[in-house]
Amino acid sequence: MEEIIKIAAKTKSFGIRGNAKYQFALKNKNCGDHIKIEFDLINEKIFNFRYEGETCIYCQASAALLAKNLNKLTLQKLFSLKKQIYDYFDNKFKKENLELFDFKQLLKKNHNTRKECIALPLNAILNSLEKNDN
Repeated sequence: MEEIIKIAAKTKSFGIRGNAKYQFALKNKNCGDHIKIEFDLINEKIFNFRYEGETCIYCQASAALLAKNLNKLTLQKLFSLKKQIYDYFDNKFKKENLELFDFKQLLKKNHNTRKECIALPLNAILNSLEKNDN
């Protein structure tokens, strides 16, 4: 747990500024976590990612890890990461094969009830893109 708290404490990208093209809010129906995100998209890559909300430590850590790693990810890799997270908790994927090694710290079988918390920031990004495509 101490490791997760350290990750969540990295708040360089915390706080919405309101000037990004993509803005979205999403609530976790299971636990009530609520996250707001914003970012810009240039050539299939996300920039200027910011987040805030009323979330648990797992969601905060996940958002901090995303903020740290988004510059390395294409949209295709974001969709892949989402699938890998859900597949891991459904016993279809080994975390040793996870593309984003930093996320391994959050993926533990005893965190299964936190699956949606961990995925919430990622789902917010992907839902925002989907909403803006329509």
